[in-house]
Amino acid sequence: MYHPSVYDNLKVVLEGAVYDLDFSGDIEIVNRKDLIDHAIFERNYSIDFVVSEIGDLMRGNITLTATLEDLATEKLNDNPEGAGSKLTLEIKTPVYEIETDCKQLQSILKKWTSGDLKGDIQQKLTYIYGESRNVFNNTISIQLQKRVAEEEPDRISKVLEQVLLSMKEMNDYFKGYKK
Repeated sequence: MYHPSVYDNLKVVLEGAVYDLDFSGDIEIVNRKDLIDHAIFERNYSIDFVVSEIGDLMRGNITLTATLEDLATEKLNDNPEGAGSKLTLEIKTPVYEIETDCKQLQSILKKWTSGDLKGDIQQKLTYIYGESRNVFNNTISIQLQKRVAEEEPDRISKVLEQVLLSMKEMNDYFKGYKK
């Protein structure tokens, strides 16, 4: 009999948790991708969303990833401890004053630097050449250090709660900002 991989089971949990938030009106899903990279045998499931009370000003993404190594570890060792998938978050937001805003956003993201949701945080700024440099695009990436295991599906809900809270705090920071 076929047994789904840890990735397959976590994908169902992630999809259900995100769609529950969409159905409740907390977020609006704007895109989703279910990809397999045959060159390196990596599977990615990602969902792009906006927080309903914020709108298009800020966009979030959550991606679940399983590599060939993840699948081999699971299948060849008959589902050992530590089998899981990587979870990465992305928040896209405008930034007006690079040093001030990025420092404040990093402070808001401090909750992602310890505990069960500990992640590596990176802020990447871009702008379009030839256009005004009054606003920069900030892509914040949070890669959780600990893989999500099949035995802890509630961790996905905690991650979603935390990313929504982070996005709302960022939005509160930018409210009334003079652009």
